[in-house]
Amino acid sequence: MNLPVADAHVDVLYKMVYDKDIAFYNQSPLQASMEKLRAANVRTQVFALFVPAELPSLAQLEMVLNSIDTFYQKVGNSEDVVPVRTRRELGKVRKEDKLAGILSLEGGGSLHGDTGILRILFQLGVRGAGLTWNPANELADGCREPRNAGLTAAGKAVVKEMVRLGMWVDLAHLADTGVKDVLHLTDGVVMASHANARAVHQHPRNLTDETIREIISRRGWMGLTFEGSFIADEGQQSVDSLLSHLDYVLQLGGEDCVGFGSDFDGTTHPVPGLKHAGDYVALKDILVKRYGQMLAEKVLFYNFERFLLEVLPSTRA
Repeated sequence: MNLPVADAHVDVLYKMVYDKDIAFYNQSPLQASMEKLRAANVRTQVFALFVPAELPSLAQLEMVLNSIDTFYQKVGNSEDVVPVRTRRELGKVRKEDKLAGILSLEGGGSLHGDTGILRILFQLGVRGAGLTWNPANELADGCREPRNAGLTAAGKAVVKEMVRLGMWVDLAHLADTGVKDVLHLTDGVVMASHANARAVHQHPRNLTDETIREIISRRGWMGLTFEGSFIADEGQQSVDSLLSHLDYVLQLGGEDCVGFGSDFDGTTHPVPGLKHAGDYVALKDILVKRYGQMLAEKVLFYNFERFLLEVLPSTRA
């Protein structure tokens, strides 16, 4: 079944920056190579700008800039992938039937608490950002920081500037207290690019019911991820256990606000049947049989498309 797919998170650029011999095309070993994305009819792909959180902030920024350059020089410079920064560009890509490539920052350590750097990244095409990875940084505590503190003064300034610029705030990896701070600072749309439901599987990277309901009430979006450790205990990780998270989000009212953020090329516990982007082909059939074609299409593509049309700026001005 050739339904379109939108995926909100892959770590392709991280692998390409660390290993210059890895290409995006031509039988690439990447889990989300162009060949695999094309085979699955992926029409929207968000490329994460991930760097190891233990690096100094200046080294993180250097790697983020290298990743952006890699995106424009080695991924979005072909007839297959078109960089998308605005609603107008998204509409143009849809008419041309190409893959829309979008940049998002995973972890704000590279900003060093500076909103000026954030504005530069926005001008370079970055359209969303998560404040942390798992540890703490200058902006906030990540979900693996035991003290579970909220946003710092710098973190609050960054969130306010993101809202002003029209960037989406990604709640993935953020400590629960930080999530509450973000929701207090803005009454606008928020999202979680790659996270599952904590009520289904107790893991600090998964979202609480309160957060999921808040995303839904704001017409935001959350992407269920294929990282096995976020899905179920070892030995129980499967496509069906992933869909238990989807069932739960749907029960909370998330029919219009849920999709997928696979985390391909960043997973450490691959799930049978969800090991690379080509596996979306079989997943489509499973979703249609389980939920019907209309809901399957929304989860696979149209919910995220709606989100993008609401949050992307109209022009690059």
